[in-house]
Amino acid sequence: MPNSFYYYDHESCSFVEVEPSRKGLWLKLGAIASLALVLAAVGVGVMAQFVTSPVEVAQREEIRALQGELEETSTRLVAFSDQLEELSETDRELYRTVLNAEPISEDEFKMGVGGSEREDLVHYSTPTAQLLKTTSATIGRLERQMELQNRSYDELKELATSRDAVLRQQPAILPLKNARLTSGFGMRYHPILHTTRMHAGVDFPTPVGTDLYAAGDGVVSFIGAKGGYGTVIEIDHPLAGKLTRYAHLSRVAPGIQVGSSVRRGQTVAYSGNTGLSTAPHLHYEVRLLNEERTPINPVTTFVPGVSPREYQELLEAARTQTVSFD
Repeated sequence: MPNSFYYYDHESCSFVEVEPSRKGLWLKLGAIASLALVLAAVGVGVMAQFVTSPVEVAQREEIRALQGELEETSTRLVAFSDQLEELSETDRELYRTVLNAEPISEDEFKMGVGGSEREDLVHYSTPTAQLLKTTSATIGRLERQMELQNRSYDELKELATSRDAVLRQQPAILPLKNARLTSGFGMRYHPILHTTRMHAGVDFPTPVGTDLYAAGDGVVSFIGAKGGYGTVIEIDHPLAGKLTRYAHLSRVAPGIQVGSSVRRGQTVAYSGNTGLSTAPHLHYEVRLLNEERTPINPVTTFVPGVSPREYQELLEAARTQTVSFD
C-alpha cells in the first residue's frame, strides 16, 4: 500500500490527509525516464564493444585473411627480388665478362628503386599502411630490376649473335682431310727458283682432285691465275679480319664464283699442280685483311680443328721441313 501523508490543520484542530501534486508526480516520472534512457544508451555502447553482428564478424575475418595474404605476397616479392639480384650478379661476373661487354653499374641498377611516399595511405592504420608501403616499394624495385635485366639480356643476345658470326668466320679447321704438312711458314728454300725466300703459307701434299674446304664462313673474293701460285681461290672473312688463299688448284667447285657466300667445311675447290709447283699439293695461306695483306702462320689457326697431339705433329713438321713444294 502507498504511504499516506497528513498535516495538522489549526483551524479545524485536526489532521488532514495530503493530496499528491500532479505536477510533482510528472516531474518525478520524467526524471526516472531520463535516467532510464541514459542507462540504456550506456548499456548499448558497452554491449556494442563485445557483441557484433555475423556480417561484422565475417568482415573482420576477411580483413585478417587479406592482411595475411598481403604479408605472404610481400615476402614472395622480396624473394623474387633477391633472385633477380643473383641473376644480375651472374650477368655482371660471367656473361658480360665472356662477351667483353661493359657491366651495368651499381648506380644505374639501384636508380629509381626507392620509390615515392604513398600519400593515399594516411587514413589507414599504422600496421596496414606500413605493409602497403613495403609491398609497393618491393614491386617498384622488381619492375626496375626486370626492366634493366631484360635490357641487359637483349644487349647480350645481340653481342652473342655478332660474336657467334665472328667465330664462324674465323679460319679454324684444316682445309683438307688427312692433312700432312710438309713445309711450314717462314723462310724456306724454293726448289724451282733455288733460293731462300719467304714461304707465306703451309704445304699439304695431296693427289690432284682432293676436296678442299672453306676454313671459315666467308665470301669468295678472287678466282683465277696469280703468278707462281697457279690457279687460286681467295675467301674473305671480314668479321674475323682475315682472308684465306688456296693455291696450285686444278679447279674450283661447281657453283663457286666471285661473290659466293661459303660456309665452314664446304668444298670450295680441288687440289692440283698448277703454277710453280714440283708436285701435286695445296699451298694454303691465312692473311690479315689489311692494306698490306700481312700473312700469318696458318698453323696457329688449326687449334680448334685438331687434337693436341695432331697440333704438336703439325708444329713439328712446320719446324723441321725446310724445303717447300712451291
